[in-house]
Amino acid sequence: MRVDPQRGFTLLETMVVLLIMGVAMGAASVSAFGDARMRTLRQDAQRLAGLFMTAQTEARAGGARIAWRPDERGFAFERLPRPLALPARVAARAAWARDDRFPADAPLRPREWLSDEPVSVGVRPGGVLVFDGDWVHGPLDVTLSAGGRTVRLSRSGDGHYEVQP
Repeated sequence: MRVDPQRGFTLLETMVVLLIMGVAMGAASVSAFGDARMRTLRQDAQRLAGLFMTAQTEARAGGARIAWRPDERGFAFERLPRPLALPARVAARAAWARDDRFPADAPLRPREWLSDEPVSVGVRPGGVLVFDGDWVHGPLDVTLSAGGRTVRLSRSGDGHYEVQP
């Protein structure tokens, strides 16, 4: 009868496993409890992605064009009047072409940024962002900046939105 030697882990193997677990937990804690201001800016961008899809759906369903108007404190969606004699982007810039904002209980109601700091917004291609009944739109980049941090919200040609830090 042959006796197998006792099997187990060496002290070195145990230390290597503990080191790997420590590094993994450190990385997880940094991502979970990292830069709160950056996380807030990302939440703003993710919220915008959902609201942009809602605005596009509303524009298709209702037949009205919807403009998005941001400022450093927040943003609002506005319906543009249906009988437009001008192209939508030109009409969106004209003060007389504005319709009422969405009511306070609507999904597209005016909102403030989640960020404590003023948020600057860049839209590419430039101009007023208008949602209409078209099914295919070109790419879009919306850049949110606050306190030296920047987040980009991108729309691909197929209408998919992605938030990039």
